[in-house]
Amino acid sequence: MAAFERGVGIMIELLVTSFPFVLRLIYLKWRGIPVTLYNVHRALFMWFVLALIVFFAVFYYYPKSYTGLVPFRTVPVVAENGGTVTDIYVKGGDRVEPGAPLFAVENTSEQAAVDFATRKVEEIESAKLAAELQVQTAQAVLDAAITAREQAELVLMDHEALQAKGSAAFQVSQLERAQATLSTREAEVEAAETQLGVAQVQAHAVLPAQLASARASLKQAQVELSKTLTLSSVDGVVEQVTLNIGSRAAQAAMSPAMLIVPDRKDVERGRIVAGFSQVSRTELYEGMAAEVACESNFNISMRNTVLPARIVRIQESISSGQLAPSGRLIEPSEKAKRGQIVVHLDLVHPEHRDLLVPGSGCIVQSYTTSFEGNMEGTLVAHGIQAMGIIKAVGLRVKAWFGLTSGIGLIGGGHA
Repeated sequence: MAAFERGVGIMIELLVTSFPFVLRLIYLKWRGIPVTLYNVHRALFMWFVLALIVFFAVFYYYPKSYTGLVPFRTVPVVAENGGTVTDIYVKGGDRVEPGAPLFAVENTSEQAAVDFATRKVEEIESAKLAAELQVQTAQAVLDAAITAREQAELVLMDHEALQAKGSAAFQVSQLERAQATLSTREAEVEAAETQLGVAQVQAHAVLPAQLASARASLKQAQVELSKTLTLSSVDGVVEQVTLNIGSRAAQAAMSPAMLIVPDRKDVERGRIVAGFSQVSRTELYEGMAAEVACESNFNISMRNTVLPARIVRIQESISSGQLAPSGRLIEPSEKAKRGQIVVHLDLVHPEHRDLLVPGSGCIVQSYTTSFEGNMEGTLVAHGIQAMGIIKAVGLRVKAWFGLTSGIGLIGGGHA
């Protein structure tokens, strides 16, 4: 395929550069001179030189890539908790939104853990309520003890007053009994205060901490239960559903249960990525004009087959040169395969974005429209720019032939 397209390009170049030979033939015919190799050898030589100049100029200033593609992302879906699949809520081709259920796995143990944690929370809440009642009871006991102590103090004061007056009603035994009663009441107050303190610690410190821990355990159990239901995290279309009810859902990203192709943003829908030969690096630049012909857009009428685009980004690094640490030294021969210059292009017209099929393979033809240095604005620069018509025609011939032959871009090289 690449040889065919190069042949077409060379034929066009030969036709474009054949005017010296044609003029020589016309002159010889007009003068009646026989057409011999000797009579046309200078014209043939000039034809060859011009064709060679055009050939190298076209292929140098107009880099082409056969490795263009319309990129898109996929989101592999795996189960957060492995288990036996119990329900599948989607099928291939379904559109989902964030939060939409995809599939569920066996959750008996997780549900039991949630139930146990729920009962534990309820148990501690009841214990906390009982502890608060105990605080109230202890407070009432303390109040009663304080009242009894105050009563004992009054009785003791009465006996001490009688003793001070020397009253005949004074009895030593009653005074001693009043003192003993007061001591008892004071001990009861201290005991009641201690009991109240214990009840307050239990109600306001111990049980709240236990309740917080139980609620955290409940939350953790609920999280584990929620992991048995896998939800979508993006907007997109479900593809490659490999699950069946009763099968085992894997947790490994290398074995996803299904894929979601997320909806692309407007800019992403018009993005093409292509790899150019490293020798094209000096002629590629951001803003460079280009044309894109994707296999999924090939049609016999050539309508919307070739779309205008521009280079928006050139990746500075080349992937084949990356090194990773390992247990042995790197052998340069292992990197003998030369990587490509990765170029990102955007379509010029937004209305063309819907025409690109994600994943489609494309030919990308760039066109030099800017020259640096002394060539800028010269006749040579304009001549090189005019040669772009050769590559434009070759691109369309390539697309048409790829359609009619049914082989697409197979056999393309890096012309």
